Amino acid sequence: MKDLRQMLLDEDYDKIWKAYLGFLDLTLDEFMEIQERLLLEQIDLLNKCKLGKELLGPKDIHNMDDFRKYVPLTTYDDYADTLLNKKSEDLPSVPLHWVQTTWKGGKKPIKLAPYSSTMVEEHTKMFLSSLILSTSKKRGHFNLRNHDRFLYGMAPLPYLTGFAPYILKNEIDFKYLPSTDEAEKLSFRERNKVGFNLAVTKGADLFFGLSSVLVKIGEGFESGSNSGKIGMPSNAKQAVKMLKAWYKKKVRKERLLPKDLFEFKGIVCGGTDSDTYKSQIEYYFGITPLEIFGGTESAAVATETWSRNGLTFFPDVNFLEFISEAELKKEEETEGYRPLTLLFNEIEPGETYELVITKLRGGAFVRYRIGDVMKCVGLENVEDEIKLPQVKYIDRVSNIIDLSGFTRITKQIIGDAIKLSGLEINNWTACKEYGESRPYINLYVENGIGESKENIRKKINNQMKLLDSDYHDVHSLLGHEPLILTLLNDGTFEEYSKLFNSSISKINPSGEELSKLITCSEGI
Repeated sequence: MKDLRQMLLDEDYDKIWKAYLGFLDLTLDEFMEIQERLLLEQIDLLNKCKLGKELLGPKDIHNMDDFRKYVPLTTYDDYADTLLNKKSEDLPSVPLHWVQTTWKGGKKPIKLAPYSSTMVEEHTKMFLSSLILSTSKKRGHFNLRNHDRFLYGMAPLPYLTGFAPYILKNEIDFKYLPSTDEAEKLSFRERNKVGFNLAVTKGADLFFGLSSVLVKIGEGFESGSNSGKIGMPSNAKQAVKMLKAWYKKKVRKERLLPKDLFEFKGIVCGGTDSDTYKSQIEYYFGITPLEIFGGTESAAVATETWSRNGLTFFPDVNFLEFISEAELKKEEETEGYRPLTLLFNEIEPGETYELVITKLRGGAFVRYRIGDVMKCVGLENVEDEIKLPQVKYIDRVSNIIDLSGFTRITKQIIGDAIKLSGLEINNWTACKEYGESRPYINLYVENGIGESKENIRKKINNQMKLLDSDYHDVHSLLGHEPLILTLLNDGTFEEYSKLFNSSISKINPSGEELSKLITCSEGI
């Protein structure tokens, strides 16, 4: 098959749509046929390698039913020795790249995930599918072209998003802002600053980045804090835009927004809380972003389409399973309980699930709990004529607080920060909550510490910044304080234990638990 570059030159737009977005025409039965066929191929590869044999166990596994019945669910602990030591000879396929991410709360600071050449090809194709959709207004229509100017605002190598400019060059010619050679020399903050300055002078067609970063940039424009020296426009279109922007700001005394200087054809955004930021991004940039979902271990998982009201799964990247809330509750309440999973064609609207993936095409991860929670919002997308179940990304699993895709806060990080702060705090709980525009951590502690509320917050916040560099980046890159404090009356946690014969969860207690805790505080 011709690459996307050549098909665009030949104006084979129908072929492009079929090649990259044909999965949107699948029926649910067709989707499941692809899932089962590729899983059987993956099982065959697993049966031939050391890691696969260890994961599949002693049973003779050759079909989907036995695979789900006998193969246990896994976490990164099951792969750490093999992958962190890069034991390529033990894997189902030879890695072309080793992709890195942080391992919050894990045995080591990082996790590594192997990507074979086939996996890289599939990830490239799925990412291009999302880029095409970001410029699309209806089925069969899109406006992606060779030499589009691409403002790229994601994490650099060796993180998964950092590979995109290098793997995309085999398919299409983009003009990156800044160039990949220049970007390699810059920090994340510098790269975004240089990129947006170049976009002001040259114009930009595409953007891919964290939703939270886009909102921060928009706020900077509105407040005037992003104003600085900007070069001369390099083309007539940008010259006109810059002249109009100057007139709006200097003559009419109005605040500038990014949409006064940019005219993106497509914005692709990722990261936790993307759904929360969408309306702000549209306000600042004049275009509704397209949300995608993926991760280091899973690669591309799902993408939104034209209506931007649900994620559609890719059929041939991961074998998909789902753990229901009822099964998660059984697991929490019963030691050693192994939760049952549902297949993609068994999920129901309105229900929330933890996602479990088996990496296809020679991947290492088998029935792997990546820690992401999704809600099924419908069995089809009527508006976009897609006959597949639609989901919304909700958050990470309940024992982690994910802030804007920048950091994952664990019970250990908060507990260590409290100890290092020198404060006499023995009982606490923390949860993720949402303000008008951003998520934050609300830390509940008792008030008999002898210091002001703000001093307590600052001491704990400062220790969290020292313990977790990503948490520090929430302050330095997004420019907001993500920690707030709620003080409870002395004896609240003890009263809770007496009344309910249990301790409240340290991280993300349920709404019912929090309500009971506050009632206990008010009754003291």
